[in-house]
Order: sequence, then C-alpha cells, then structure tokens
Amino acid sequence: MSEPERRKAANEAVFREVNERIEDLQREFALAEHEPLHIVCECDQLDCVERLSVTLDTYERVRGDSACFVVVPGHEDPDIEAVVETAVGYVVVRKNAGGPRDVAEATDQRG
Repeated sequence: MSEPERRKAANEAVFREVNERIEDLQREFALAEHEPLHIVCECDQLDCVERLSVTLDTYERVRGDSACFVVVPGHEDPDIEAVVETAVGYVVVRKNAGGPRDVAEATDQRG
C-alpha cells in the first residue's frame, strides 16, 4: 500500500473514532426521542468538516463491518473504496481488500 493510501485510510479511522464519541454522547437521547445521530463525514479528506445525519440503526449496521464508513455523497474515493449503499444525504463505502481494509480493521476499536 502506498503512503497516500495508508494516510487516507488512517484519516477515515480518525473520523470514525470521533463518531464513536458522538454516538456515546447522543445514544440515550437518540433512542428515547427516535432522533438521528448527527455525525461527521468519515471520508479520507483530513480537512472535511461536513456533517450528516443517520439513524442509530443505520450507524450500528454500518459499524458492524470494520471496513465500512459513512460519507457525504461525492466524498467517496474509488482508489481505496467502493460504494456499497446510497441513501438520502449519505453513502456507505467499504474499503478495498488489502492495505486500506487492513488499516480500517486494525483501527476499529469495536473489532
């Protein structure tokens, strides 16, 4: 895996960790009020500040696969990932096999 690919995968892992903290803070409210989680885009662009909303069920389903991330439409990177789901306001991407997926799995705090 090239250095730029490794860096991109690591950037996404950082955003995923931020979203884990957001989920921890919002979980009780979201469950009680059936409100969406407001998370940061998990794309590989370190300067991305986009936010999106997903249901708690969607977030948990995506997080069930260490290689998957939720990103704003247009932020997917075909060099290291493939779109596996498209929805209103977000897409789900899965890291390609090899280096990008290895980094995603190794940095998954739940895994």
